[in-house]
Amino acid sequence: MYTAIIIEDEYPARLRLEHMLVLHHETIKLLGQYDTGKAAIEMTNKYRPDVVFLDIHLPDMNGFEILQALDYHPMVIFTTAYAEYAVQAFEVFSVDYLVKPFDDQRFKKAIDKISQFQHLVPVPDYAKMATLFFEAQRKPKQTTLAVKSGQKILLIDYEDITHLKADDKYVTVSTATNKTYLCEKSLGTLEENLPDHFIRVHRSFIINKTWIAEIHRYFKGRLMLVIDDKERTTVITSESYTHQVKSVLGL
Repeated sequence: MYTAIIIEDEYPARLRLEHMLVLHHETIKLLGQYDTGKAAIEMTNKYRPDVVFLDIHLPDMNGFEILQALDYHPMVIFTTAYAEYAVQAFEVFSVDYLVKPFDDQRFKKAIDKISQFQHLVPVPDYAKMATLFFEAQRKPKQTTLAVKSGQKILLIDYEDITHLKADDKYVTVSTATNKTYLCEKSLGTLEENLPDHFIRVHRSFIINKTWIAEIHRYFKGRLMLVIDDKERTTVITSESYTHQVKSVLGL
């Protein structure tokens, strides 16, 4: 039986991790969860968990600074909103990295890797990890999305995209002028790579929050989002995503 703590400042993310850990209660026990670096350092040194689920960005410091302040070296599973271009920062000195949002299957793979990692004894170089990670963040970021238009492939600026909808085997990409295009990537894959101002509001919808014109309360605590396009498109959040949407929109 392993012990663990969660260090994460976003409540929905903490709640989701806690739920996932319950599914693996025979393997790993949660000792606590903390949303600031200062509290995390104090309680991690006190309880000395085997595993730390660690977000990179916290209100008072980053995750690498927390690790450098600990008086021992726990196994680390990073939880990050940044895509895999920063993987070289994690692959040697951590058990795994989970790119948000991740599902139960991906989480299970990380849990399964704990026993393998326990037998490895590299001395963690957290300063090197931080350097690699923040250098990766400074690399030029993609600003367009490739979509199909007949026999052509077009590059649509992210800022022009209002929302994306999963339709059968494709994703329909809509713009403010109500033009639509098809993208062959899944909504989940797109979610991992789109800029931060794109938010998942439903199993079938991702919305560019900069194009939200109105927000209305709907049944069962859900929200009706009105998009500022020519058709004033409305999208209703699903129950499973509403709490996270409210948090992102500051509601």
